Amino acid sequence: MKEGPLTTSPSYQRTPFLFQAGASSAGKAFATKHAECMFLPGLEPARTRELVEDIRKRTAGNGRNPDNLKLIAGVLIIVDETDEKAQAKYQDYLSYADYEGTLSLFSGWLNTDLSQWDDDDENFRFTGPGGIQSMVTSWSATIPGTENVKWTKRRIVQELAIGGAHPRAIGSPKTVADILQKWIDEAGIDGFNISYAVSPGDFQDIVKWLLPELRTRGVFWNDYAAPTARENFLGDGLGPRLRDDHPGSKYKWAAE
Repeated sequence: MKEGPLTTSPSYQRTPFLFQAGASSAGKAFATKHAECMFLPGLEPARTRELVEDIRKRTAGNGRNPDNLKLIAGVLIIVDETDEKAQAKYQDYLSYADYEGTLSLFSGWLNTDLSQWDDDDENFRFTGPGGIQSMVTSWSATIPGTENVKWTKRRIVQELAIGGAHPRAIGSPKTVADILQKWIDEAGIDGFNISYAVSPGDFQDIVKWLLPELRTRGVFWNDYAAPTARENFLGDGLGPRLRDDHPGSKYKWAAE
C-alpha cells in the first residue's frame, strides 16, 4: 500500500469512536490500548469494581489517561409509576418468555444437556465454566430476596429470559435511580448499556418516568454537549479527534 491522499470525505471525528466488548485477558489487553469505551460484564457491583480497577491500571500502564476509556455495564430497566406497576409489567413479560429457547442458550454455555433434570428439581447442579458458575452466584447475591433460593431450571429461565445476563433495575423512578446510582458509586463505572424486553416501549417508559428523576438529581443532561460521540462520551472539551495519548493519534499527516 502506498501513501496518498484520502479520496473520500472523512467524518467530523475522522476516526470513529471506538467501542470494545469482552473482558478476557486478550480483550482487556486490546481495550486498554485501543478502546475509548468498554462494555463490561458483571452482575454484582463489588465484583465489577475489581474489573474496573484492573482496567484503569492497565490503561495507565499503556501510557493513556484512564479517563479516556469510559466503562459501561449492561442493565435491564423496567420502570413505571410505582414499584408495584413495574413488577407487574415484569411478570407480564415473563409470561411471554421462550422457555425452551432460554434453556437451549444456557445449555450451550454449559456444554451440558439440561433435560436430565425436572423443571423444579432442587437437586439441580451443573459443572460449567467458572465464569458461568460465578454468574449464577452473582444473581443470588444481587437480586433482593434470592440469597438462599434453590436454583432450578425454571429459576434460570426466569433470570435469563428477559434482558439477558445483566443486572435488573425494576421499580418506580426513585427505585430504579437508586439502583443505578448504587452501581455508579460501588462499581466505579461511567454509565450503562440499557437492555430491554420490549422496543420501543421500555425506552419510552424510561423517557417518561426515569429521565425526569435523573434530571432532578442532576445526573442526566438536558441536551447533548456536542455533535459527536467522542465529545459527548469523554466530556473533556478537547474536540472530536482522537486524544493525543491514543496510539491511533500518531497516524495523521500535518496540514501543509
